[in-house]
Order: sequence, then C-alpha cells, then structure tokens
Amino acid sequence: MKIKYLISKDRRVQAFNKLIKDNFPEFINEKNPEAILVAGGDGAMLHAIQDWQELNIPFIGKALGTVNFMMNNINNDIDFLSKLKRGDVKIKYLKTNSIRVEVNKKYITEAVNEILIGGDINSYNTFNLNTEDGSFNSVTIKGAGLCISTPLGSTAYNFNNQGAILPLQTNIWSLTGIVSNKYINDIISAQNIELTAPNSLLYADGIKLKALKDDDTVQISKGKEVRLGFLDKDSLFRKRIEVASRLRRG
Repeated sequence: MKIKYLISKDRRVQAFNKLIKDNFPEFINEKNPEAILVAGGDGAMLHAIQDWQELNIPFIGKALGTVNFMMNNINNDIDFLSKLKRGDVKIKYLKTNSIRVEVNKKYITEAVNEILIGGDINSYNTFNLNTEDGSFNSVTIKGAGLCISTPLGSTAYNFNNQGAILPLQTNIWSLTGIVSNKYINDIISAQNIELTAPNSLLYADGIKLKALKDDDTVQISKGKEVRLGFLDKDSLFRKRIEVASRLRRG
C-alpha cells in the first residue's frame, strides 16, 4: 500500500516523525498515496481530513493524543508500518459523511465533526434558519450560536451542548442552540439548510474560517464520504458508549 505520512509539529509526535524519517522516508515523499497516515490526536486527524479529503482515500491514525476517538493504539510501530506497507494489516473502515459549507454559494469547506456559527458565550446574535424539509421555516433564533453536528462529531462539542449522540453511519445531524432564546435540540436528516447570521463567526471542526457580513447567506448540505481506518473498530463504539454513560450514572 502506498502511504502518505503527514509530518506533525506536535511535540508529542516528534519521536514518531523521526521513526518515519529513519525507516520509511518514502511515506513522506509519496506522490500517489492510497492512504493518509496521521499521528497525534483527533484534532490532527480533523485537520488532515480537511486538507486531503479531495483525494478520496482512507485515513489511518496513530494515537498520540488525549482522547483518540479517531486514532489507533499501535504497540510495535516498525512491525505495524512494515505490514501496512505490504498490505498485510487487516483494517476495518468506518464510512461517514462530512458537512459541506458554502457562503453565498461559494464553497468554503467540509467539516467532519461539526459546524458552529455564532460568537462568544456573551454574544447575542440573530439567526434566521430554513431547512429543506420545512422543520425550520424562516425561524428566527437569538443567542450565542448554533451547532450542526455529524454522527461522528456528536460526541464532541454537540454532546457538551446537550445534543444527542447519534448512531454512526446514519444520514442524520444534531442541531442545537447555544445559549439561545428558543430551545433548539433537534435531530434532523442530512439536508440542505440555509441561514443568515449577521456579524457572526463561522467555525468548522473548531477552526475559525470566516466572519459573516450582514448580507451573507450560509448554505449547508451533505458533504463527501470520509473513510477512517481502524485496527479495532469496536474500540470507537466502546468510547462512544463510555461518553454516553456519563449522563446515566447516579
């Protein structure tokens, strides 16, 4: 398998960077990869997907972060990477869809976890929301922000905002209001959404992308498929259950 390794500046990843440089330099220089290898935490994986998603190839993570939902625990790096290069590693792939974002019908990005639109916790923005299925028909909401989350991202910001943890590999989103004047905590199908949010900020997977002007309209739709490779895909499901169980404990 042709692997492209993404060099990281994260201090926690420097030893792994050196291991790749010393033993698998071809991973760094690969021009026609069949998979992207990422080391670090979930943030590193989200950044990699945003930068390399257009290649339409799977992403495989080496866990060196804090939570590591999207990453793999690998004990013997040299053995694993040698087998991966030969195609001798049994990898199970999770398929999920991103959220595509446009502003005034101009492409901005695709987010794997969530889209956030708003300001800081003390801001009071006005949002006008329309969904394709009519569940929100020119609904005006005032508050700090709105969060639209994918199933994969529903255990992240969405969960901390009291949103539901969604089943993986489903075409549904969680839509929640952030300190808003109306109770917004909905599960909706992945669909076309239009909204205005003057003087708000647009974030994708925690990255600030754009300040919205008075006449800007944000278009949100179902994005491209993303494939994440796991040595033990069940570990992701166990972590999600652990997160959900926090609310069930007496």
